[in-house]
Amino acid sequence: MVNLPMNIFGQWEIPDDFIPLFNGRDFTGWNIEPDSGGWYVKDSRIICSGKPVPPYLILTEKEYENFELYVDFKMSERCNSGIFIHQLPRGWARESRVGMEIQITDHAGRAVGRGSAGSIYDAVAPLSNPVKPAGHWNRYYILMDWPVLKIWLNGQLVQDANLEDDEITRYRLRKGFIGLQNHIGGGSKVSSIEFRNLYIKELPAKEEIRELFNGKDLKGWKTEGKAKWTVENGVIKATGGDGWLISEQEFTNYELRVFAGKYKNGGTSGIYYNWISQTEPGFKTEFHDWGPTPRRGFDHTATNMHFKDYLLTQIINYGNESFVRNNGNLIQSNLFHNTVKGGKIAIFHSANDGDVRIPKIQIKSIDEGSK
Repeated sequence: MVNLPMNIFGQWEIPDDFIPLFNGRDFTGWNIEPDSGGWYVKDSRIICSGKPVPPYLILTEKEYENFELYVDFKMSERCNSGIFIHQLPRGWARESRVGMEIQITDHAGRAVGRGSAGSIYDAVAPLSNPVKPAGHWNRYYILMDWPVLKIWLNGQLVQDANLEDDEITRYRLRKGFIGLQNHIGGGSKVSSIEFRNLYIKELPAKEEIRELFNGKDLKGWKTEGKAKWTVENGVIKATGGDGWLISEQEFTNYELRVFAGKYKNGGTSGIYYNWISQTEPGFKTEFHDWGPTPRRGFDHTATNMHFKDYLLTQIINYGNESFVRNNGNLIQSNLFHNTVKGGKIAIFHSANDGDVRIPKIQIKSIDEGSK
């Protein structure tokens, strides 16, 4: 169903299996901290004033994987906003590169592109551009049922994507928060946006993923070297000298996700994978801090905008090759030839770095023939 039926008062007749994401009165069910006054509720609408104040995104308190979602929005001139899906907590990575942003922008009548309304921002352009001009209400209907993502804008199909067929979207996160974006318009004019009628219906979950860190202790891991490894408030913390945190289990054919922050740059802290021993450590990708200086081999905007805490490193290890993605960007590829194609995961802390902090480590198997 693309358009919900309306009653004689112009209100939605909500199907029984949809539930509201917004109660029309306040931000119950949403995380808007730090509340700087940029977002408020009025007349059953969520309104973003467009002021350049945090939060950049407001996020649902609940995470969602597969779902159907209805959202109405109305833009002012020069508006640049979006609906974010599969999002991490704020401060974790670049939102539109590791999850997805369904673009909202004041581009009525323009040619389509990867930044048009209805696009998967900076990834997949929409099929058409039926967005209404500023000052008019628009409606999104989003069907997210991995790998299928279909989007209707004002009743017209604008996305019909198989996310696994696209190299840019294949390794995007498949579960997370839903977000609404605060983004000021172009030039000196401040733009605003309003949202109403947010309704969702959850669909069955599909992703099978395993937590390698339980959030409490280092069960399943062993240490070598002089580094000190502790767990504080659900986060692994590494300090001191050179040392390794090594998984007890070996892995082959997997996607590994490590969320990590390095708070002083100077050493070579990072992840070894296909680790056998210190003399056969496999391959390595390093952690980087996030000051204002671009890092060679990294997309500066992807690694330094809109976050402060953690970067996402994804390692895809399959058959005789591996790939490393940092914040959604491909930064490394390797061919194994006759070398070991599997092994343990070893996280390295360098004595020349400050703290390294890791709140989450996840892994999922890649079956033969499914890559």
